[in-house]
Amino acid sequence: MSRLGLALVLILFCLPLFVGLRSLDLETDEAIYSFAVDKMLEDGEWLQPKSSPSETLVFLEKPPLKFWIVAAPIRAGLLPHDEFGLRFWDALFGAIAFAYVFAIGSRLAGPVCGAVATMVLFVHWPLMFEHGLRSNSMEGPLVLAYCGGIYHFLSWGGRRESRRGVHALAVGLYFVLGFMTKFVAIVFLPAVIGLGSLLVAPVRQRLWHDWRRLAAVLGVALLLIAPWFLYAQLQFGSLLWETMLGEHVYVRFTAGMIPAHVQAWDYYLTTGWEKFSIAGVQWFVPLGLAVLALQSVRRRWFEGLVILPWAVMPLSAI
Repeated sequence: MSRLGLALVLILFCLPLFVGLRSLDLETDEAIYSFAVDKMLEDGEWLQPKSSPSETLVFLEKPPLKFWIVAAPIRAGLLPHDEFGLRFWDALFGAIAFAYVFAIGSRLAGPVCGAVATMVLFVHWPLMFEHGLRSNSMEGPLVLAYCGGIYHFLSWGGRRESRRGVHALAVGLYFVLGFMTKFVAIVFLPAVIGLGSLLVAPVRQRLWHDWRRLAAVLGVALLLIAPWFLYAQLQFGSLLWETMLGEHVYVRFTAGMIPAHVQAWDYYLTTGWEKFSIAGVQWFVPLGLAVLALQSVRRRWFEGLVILPWAVMPLSAI
């Protein structure tokens, strides 16, 4: 059943992500990121991507990993330099994320749960078409970083899982992917993992037992993250942190860089309900969360006590 379910997910939900990638024009943030890739391929300045529409101003809003991922295969001739080549990696990240969602759902309640969970995401219009998994933006790798990181943490903390070192390293590498793509937007991954580790006694014990291995994973993550930031600090000094942390983190979370982006406290709840209603799956989410919460509390269920904060913490904070 698991193999059949995964095959259906790959055919019905993953492969369609690649269909029609050339059909839409580049717009909004996607155009900004694509401009950075185009200039990187043109001038060879891989460490200093340019910020649209300037051909000299350096893009410091986010680390440049996504630009490197998109530009490298185009430079090598493996992908065409057009909309398909620019968007290919986003569709691939989304497809792998869907496979992880299926795997997480299968851990929770079997392959039917995993398939339905993937379907609910596949028919969610904003995730697919509004700055989502089929555009050259930062959302594809960020969604994959969360789904992959959570799955491998569940595997590391599971009772019968082997290869805990591999799973721990995978969590660290997915954190690097999220951090070097969209900076502090990945902060909820370690927050959820930390809370999940503290809520279940056997996992707390495993955390203490594996502290050397986890410290090594942290060291690997720092070694991968530090070089570009050290380079950018030497090149741009305080401008790096004023732009990346000041303008695009602190200001966004307090006053809002664009007045139209400031919304009421329940904006994400009401908008989420509205968007899920378009696909007719609006009741799946609250009912599923209610069942998950009940089972997690009754059973002291490790998987549930990780997935539930993953749903609640980002919405509450934002």
